[in-house]
Amino acid sequence: MPKTNCISSTYIFKTTLGSINGSFTEGNVATIKKITTPDGNMRPYISGQSQRHAIRAIIAETGVPMSPLFGVENEKGVDVTAGLPEQYIDDDLFGFMIAVQGKNRRRTAPARVSAAVGLFPFRGDRDLGTKSKEGTDDEGMGAGGNMFETEIYYNYFRSTVLLEVDRVGVFRSFELSKEEKEKLGESKVKALSSQEKRKRISMFYSALLTLWGGGKQSRILTDIAPKFIVTTVQSAKSPILLEGITMNEREELCVEPVIETLKDNKNIIQNTFIGLRSGTFSNEEKVRAELQQAGFVVKPLNESISDLLSAINTIDL
Repeated sequence: MPKTNCISSTYIFKTTLGSINGSFTEGNVATIKKITTPDGNMRPYISGQSQRHAIRAIIAETGVPMSPLFGVENEKGVDVTAGLPEQYIDDDLFGFMIAVQGKNRRRTAPARVSAAVGLFPFRGDRDLGTKSKEGTDDEGMGAGGNMFETEIYYNYFRSTVLLEVDRVGVFRSFELSKEEKEKLGESKVKALSSQEKRKRISMFYSALLTLWGGGKQSRILTDIAPKFIVTTVQSAKSPILLEGITMNEREELCVEPVIETLKDNKNIIQNTFIGLRSGTFSNEEKVRAELQQAGFVVKPLNESISDLLSAINTIDL
């Protein structure tokens, strides 16, 4: 069997009311990121950078040390991480770029994260807020607070993460500090133990289960954890379901494209894990039935990820 080199997960999450990833402010209106589709509709999206930040935050909450931030020496005001992938999981999974004279090094992220794109158009909904003057002088209270608006949406979002498992915990010389390069000697590559690699991969996928984050969480708390997820362990790097999961306006999940994509790519798929959170889609029973009829096992979302974590322990790293 060809060696495993990636794990690809495409999933859908739902926001009943959200404003997760902001764009520019227009007057007193905080806008969201949007794209325009060929039919003229605008759809909200959440950047891959925003989602990566949320995944990193979830991993950090487990107590794992994260790479510290430093101000760069060129006075551009940009913070960079320490750039020590052998020591810090975030430098390993999410990469870095340090452009400082005499210390240049970079790492392309093994964790590739797509933008999460809304499956339905943005309808122009807004939330009205007031900047309170409570606690100020009496004159300020009488004048009231400054009003502002925030664009919001009810939507389902599709996103994909692809993890190059053959690169996790494997570092080439140009990705390492000067001190680590000197230790390598004639070797061009440094690799962590298989146990440490599996630990880092497992932490990444465990974080997806409880994912939340983005802007305005203090007053518009949003859950961005998957409600339907298809994960494939593969021998070729390809985000096969990146455009393959859709829904209709009845809030039904379209099963046919999922089944077709999985069958079309069976030559590179070594294992498939499908998880579904009950109560999310209006055709939930049909989704289960059609996937099972096609030969795919559908499990509760947590069980699906748990099975994936068990499979990670058997991958040759």
